[in-house]
Order: sequence, then structure tokens, then C-alpha cells
Amino acid sequence: MSRYRRTSDDVIRWPDGPDARAALEEWLAASPDTAYLSGDFLDFRGADLSRLDLAGAYLANSRLADVRFEGTNLADANLSNAELEGADFTSADLAKATVVGCSAGRARFPSARLFSAQLDHAVLAGADLRRSVLNSATLYQADLRDADLELASMRWCTLGSTSMPVMLSGARMFGCQLDGAKGAVVGPVLVDEGASRSLGGVALAAWFSGQGAEDVQVVG
Repeated sequence: MSRYRRTSDDVIRWPDGPDARAALEEWLAASPDTAYLSGDFLDFRGADLSRLDLAGAYLANSRLADVRFEGTNLADANLSNAELEGADFTSADLAKATVVGCSAGRARFPSARLFSAQLDHAVLAGADLRRSVLNSATLYQADLRDADLELASMRWCTLGSTSMPVMLSGARMFGCQLDGAKGAVVGPVLVDEGASRSLGGVALAAWFSGQGAEDVQVVG
């Protein structure tokens, strides 16, 4: 039996927007074997969709600021260009989700599963990604300035390229697992538990290499 839920009684708080509520009601009434939530360009603000099974949901360009998705299944979902500022994805499953170009400043992803997610051009400045799993994710030109990545797993992820590096200035990366990561980043980065040791340039490149990420270049 799935640990995720999918009935109208399981919606903790409905969206304030009538169109988003109607789309959610239509999806809940459809066969779970064939339907997925179609909510592109809709306004879901005010909702608490925690623990729902939203796998494959199409939420591109939607307004999801401050929406709660705690423990929600969003695997394979499309959240491209969505407004996610302040949204809560604590322990959510976003495996293989497409989150390209989203604006997710201050969003919360602690212990979220973002395995193989596409986060290219995503704005995650100040986001909480502690203990999240970003293994094999792509982050071309993602903005992670001042983000908290403590104890996150970033194995085999692609941290951009020399022409589209990841912005990591001020990010906290103590305890990150970076084996096999590659790409290019802009520092400096805070690497100790107390967030008092800032590394940039050659020192940051050496730190990445020491974490098993020999193919990460520091370009700024």
C-alpha cells in the first residue's frame, strides 16, 4: 500500500484560487491509473498538499509560493518556471522532476529526494537543502547563493559548466557528499560546521577535489 494519499479528504488545505481548486478536484475524481494533475499556469497559493501522490503532475509556470508539500510525491513532476518562493518540500520526493527555471528563493527542501532532478537555471538563493539528496541532478547556471547544503548528498551531480556555472557564493556545504560530481562553480563557499571558514579560488578547488569531486572547476 502506498504511503501517499489521493482523496479529497486527504487535502489538508485547498488552494485559495478557484481554478486551481477545480483542477485539483477534477484530478482527485479521476482514475488514479490514468490521470495526473494538470495545473500549469494556475495559482495554488494557500494550499497544503502534504503527503499527496502528485507523481507526474504538470505544474509548469504555476504559482506555488508558500505552498506546503511536506512528504509529497512529486516524482517526474514538471515544475518548470514555477513560483516556489517559501514553499515547503520537507522530505518530499522530487526524483527526476523537471524544475528548470523555477524561482525558489527561501524554499525548504530538507531531507527531500531530488535524485536526477533537472534544476538548470533554478533560483534557489537562500534555500534550505540540508540533508537533501541531489545525486545525479543537473544544475546548469543554478543560483544557490547563501543556500544551506549541509550534509546534502550531491554525488555524480553536474554543477554546471564553465559557460554556465553554479553560483555558490555564501552557500553552506559542510558535510556534503560530492563523490563524482563535476562541472564549474562560483564561490566562495562556507565549508565548516560553524560556517566561519570561507574558501574560494584555488583553495575551494582543492576542497572539492578532497571530497572526491576532482572534475569541479572554480571559475570565480
